[in-house]
Amino acid sequence: MKWLVIIFSVMITAILPAVALGTNPTLTIVGEGTVTVPADTATISVSVESGIENMTEAQASVQEKMDLVIDALKTAGVKDEEILPGQSSGVSSFQSTSKVCKRVNNSTVCENNTQQASSLERSTVIRLRSTDESRINQVLDVARSAGAQAYVAGYGLSDASKAAAEARQKAVANAKENAAGMAAAEGVRLGKVVDISDYGYPVALTDYYSSLAPLGMVDVTSYVIVTYEFEI
Repeated sequence: MKWLVIIFSVMITAILPAVALGTNPTLTIVGEGTVTVPADTATISVSVESGIENMTEAQASVQEKMDLVIDALKTAGVKDEEILPGQSSGVSSFQSTSKVCKRVNNSTVCENNTQQASSLERSTVIRLRSTDESRINQVLDVARSAGAQAYVAGYGLSDASKAAAEARQKAVANAKENAAGMAAAEGVRLGKVVDISDYGYPVALTDYYSSLAPLGMVDVTSYVIVTYEFEI
């Protein structure tokens, strides 16, 4: 709505000079279109960790654990191309401080007790070419049985081109509808399209990104910028 208000204001200020010069005024407007389609891939996050204080030993430990998990996943049928290249590592730290007081010889003596802990985590991503619930649960179970933490991070599309084309058509129709409404409000007719372009590449959102799509579905949204000529 904010986009429409801004563009509408620009349109009003642009019409008067255009009319004075004997040319048709134009309106540039943003259109939005969304389609919801079934996902065909499931993204699974897999991670292992080590609480060894020596960083060199911790790195060796998490790598060994991750290798065992990946071997188990491959044995369960996960393909090499479904395991995304590259692994990420991170260190998490925890510290807590407590104050303990006690009476000693009619005096109160307090001591601060501090506890620290840290762990090194290594994670990888599995892009499973399936959204079958039993298959997903099998992969999760195998990863967890091998000592990893695993969860479904989201769903996606291996090829979003068809859905993107449908979303773009909706976006163009949305732009035309909004432009026609503004033209009618100004007492003019909507003319030909002068220019049209994508406003960024169509975006595919899954439940991982807080999409409104149901579980296992994907929202693909396209934005277009269209410039129309008005007929006075």
